[in-house]
Amino acid sequence: MTTTPLNTSAQPIWARVAVDPITIPIARRLSNANAITPNKVTALAGLLAIGASAAFLLGELRIGGVLFLLRYACDNLDGQLARAQSRSSTRGAAFDLIVDVAGISLVLASLSSYLVSAGLLSVPLALFLLASVVVYNWALAYRKSLAKAAGLSGDGGASQTFRTNVPILRQWTFFCSRIGMAALPWATEAEILALGLGPLLLPERLMPYALIFVLAFYVVANIVNIRRVWRIASAMDLETARVS
Repeated sequence: MTTTPLNTSAQPIWARVAVDPITIPIARRLSNANAITPNKVTALAGLLAIGASAAFLLGELRIGGVLFLLRYACDNLDGQLARAQSRSSTRGAAFDLIVDVAGISLVLASLSSYLVSAGLLSVPLALFLLASVVVYNWALAYRKSLAKAAGLSGDGGASQTFRTNVPILRQWTFFCSRIGMAALPWATEAEILALGLGPLLLPERLMPYALIFVLAFYVVANIVNIRRVWRIASAMDLETARVS
């Protein structure tokens, strides 16, 4: 009996460790349930993001954190269900991306707004955080587009380029490669900490520090992504000049 692989690329650490063990069995159970489609699961993820945003605006941080974690689980489940039902499509992937980016941005804006109104976060810091999210999503999308245009096997990201000869780290990256998991924590882990686990577990007075952490991540990630965009674009220009 052949089982359809429900993950076809390296998964984020949080997804591989905490979410996949739950969502993959669910996707397999739902594989014959034609009434439950991947797009409906994506829509549910969007509704959960709206619910998390409303909870944050009302100061119900723990409820918002739980809803955001459920949103992420649905965000994983829709793609797994699409593969299990052989319903993967370009339109479905676009819908998932729109709901994902809009949902995370809305939740982050709502949490920042509440913390500003509570006097726990400054307006400039909140605006800088939201601007960093916009730049991150642009740079990520453009990097992937350039990588595809350049004919790279991956998306030009860390999972394609991270190598090390340090003994312990080399063993870790080999282990991660074998189980289909990213070797480094990245966007998913930062967002889960700031918008899911943080609101759920941290006292309200400490939440600004969680957002400062995610802001630091976005700043670093933007620098890394823009550097990769520049590197891929430069390589494409050199290849064009060589051919011509």
